[in-house]
Amino acid sequence: MAYWHFITFLYTIFHAVAFLKFSNGADTLFPNQTIVNGQTLISHSQMFEVGFFSPGASANSFLGIWYRNTPDVICWVANRNDPIRDPEGVSLAIDRNGTLVISSPGRVIWSANSSGRVASNPILQLLDTGNLVVVDEAGESSSQESYIWQSFDYPSDTRLPGMNMVDDPDTGQEKYLTAWRNADDPSPGNFTYRIENHGLAELVIFQGTTKKYRSGQWDGLGFTGVSPNPGPAFKSNSKFKNDVLVSLFETYNYSFVARLTMETSGIVQRYSMNEKKDKWNLVFSLPRDPCDNYGQCGPYGICSTDKKPICECLKGFSAKAQQDWDWSSGCARIRPLNCGDGDGFIGVPGVKFPDMLKFWLNTSMTIGECQAKCLKNCNCTAYANPYITDGHSGCLIWYGDLIDVREVYGADSKQIVYIRLPVSELGRKNEDLELPLFKLSMIAAATNNFSSGNMIGEGGFGPVYKGNLSAQEEIAVKRLSKTSTQGLEEFKNEVILIAKLQHRNLVRLLGCCIEREERLLMYEYMQNGSLDYFVFGMAKEVP
Repeated sequence: MAYWHFITFLYTIFHAVAFLKFSNGADTLFPNQTIVNGQTLISHSQMFEVGFFSPGASANSFLGIWYRNTPDVICWVANRNDPIRDPEGVSLAIDRNGTLVISSPGRVIWSANSSGRVASNPILQLLDTGNLVVVDEAGESSSQESYIWQSFDYPSDTRLPGMNMVDDPDTGQEKYLTAWRNADDPSPGNFTYRIENHGLAELVIFQGTTKKYRSGQWDGLGFTGVSPNPGPAFKSNSKFKNDVLVSLFETYNYSFVARLTMETSGIVQRYSMNEKKDKWNLVFSLPRDPCDNYGQCGPYGICSTDKKPICECLKGFSAKAQQDWDWSSGCARIRPLNCGDGDGFIGVPGVKFPDMLKFWLNTSMTIGECQAKCLKNCNCTAYANPYITDGHSGCLIWYGDLIDVREVYGADSKQIVYIRLPVSELGRKNEDLELPLFKLSMIAAATNNFSSGNMIGEGGFGPVYKGNLSAQEEIAVKRLSKTSTQGLEEFKNEVILIAKLQHRNLVRLLGCCIEREERLLMYEYMQNGSLDYFVFGMAKEVP
C-alpha cells in the first residue's frame, strides 16, 4: 500500500511541475497552463500550429490554427465574432471542467463549453489532423466520440480531411463553411457552402439566402451536376440516416495534404500540398465555369461547354429574348401542353437535374408509374428516376419551371430527366417509346471526336465507334453514313423498332442523336460479339 501512495505522490509532483510553465511548441496544454501571444501548440507531425495571430493589415488578434509550413493559410478561427482589440495580457487556458477560455485581465473574451461530459483530467491537444480537441487524459479512447470538445464541430471557412459537413433534418444539426468577411477580417462573411436537404441532398453555395451554385441532387452514387471520378482530391465519404444524406467527410490521409476553402470571393477552391509540403496547388474551383452559375440559362434553358459556354433551349422551347447574350428570362414553350393523352416525354440524358423548387418525391415507384402520375397532373413538367442504384426505383416529379440545367460530361447514361411536351413537338406518334436524345457534343467527346482509333467496324449503314461515357460505362455508337440512302423517317423507324426489341433482351439501346446532319444510335457495348452482329449486320471488322 505504501508503494502505491509513493507512486501517486510522484505523479502529483510531476503534474504540478508541468503546470508551472507551458513548454512552447508542445502539442498539449494542461489545466493551469496558459498560452500567450507568441507561444503556440504544434501538432506531433509538425503540420499544424495554433496560437494568436493578426490577419492581413488588421490590428486585431484572433486564436487560430494554421499550417506551420505555410502560416499565411489559416484553417480555423476560434473567436471570429470576438476580436482581441488589445493583445496585452491575453491568454488561452483550459479549466478543470474542460472549458477553453480566452481572457485578458479581468475579462473573458471568448469561451468554448465542453459537451457536458465530466473529465477527471481534461487536456487540450492539437492533433495531426488539424483538429484542436479537449480530451480526458485518463481516458483510453481517441475517437471523435470520446472528445469532450473539438474544433471540427465548429468549422470556419476551411474543411480538412476528417471534418464533417452536416445537415441533419431530424436533429437540426448543421456544420458548414462560412467565408471570411475579407482578408483582414475573419468574422463570418456573406458566402456559405453547405449540404442542403430539400427532398434530395445537394451541395450549395449561398450568398446570403441566394443560391449561387449547386452540385445537383444526390443520385445514390454522386451528385448529378458533378463529373464522376475527379480523382483523389474529391473523394468524399457519405453518411445516411433514413435514406437521407446527412454528412460528408474525407478520410484523413497523412501522405495526401488537402483542404477545401470557401473564399471571400464566393468561390469554393480545392487545394493540395506539393511533395515538399511548402506550397499549395489549386485542384479545382466551384463554380467550375459559367455553366455552373445558378440559373445561367434561365427557365427551360440548358448550358453546355463545348469549347465555350453556350445556352440553348430544351427541345420544344424557344428563347424569350432576341439577344444571344441575354438568357436571364430563359425559354418558353413553342406550343402549350395538351394536358392528358396528347402529351408525351423526351428523355434528356447526362445533365444536372433541374432545381427542386416545386416537386414530389417517392422512393419506391417504378419509372412507368412515375410517368403515369406525371401525366395525370397538368402542372407536372418533368419526371426522373432519382436514383441510379437499387434497380433504378423511385420517382421525382417537377412542377413549374425547370431551372439550372447543364450538361455533365462523363455522366451515367441512366441519369435521364424526361421533359413533358405536346405530341406535336415530339416528332413521333404518341404510342412510340420515348428514348433519350443525347447531345452530339457528348457523343463526340465519348468517341474522341469519332477518331479512327475508336472505330471498331463498318457496315452498309456506316461506321461504328467504341466510346466511354464514363470510366465505368462503355458504349458503341452507330453513325449513319452521309452517303447512306436511309433517310430521317427510316432512321426514326429503326430507333422505334430497336427500342421495342430491346425488351426481348437482344440488346440495350441507350439513346440516339438527331442533330445537324448527324444520325447516331448509342448501344451498351458488349464484349461477347453479339452486339457486333446486331449493329453491323454482316459488317467487316476493322483490323
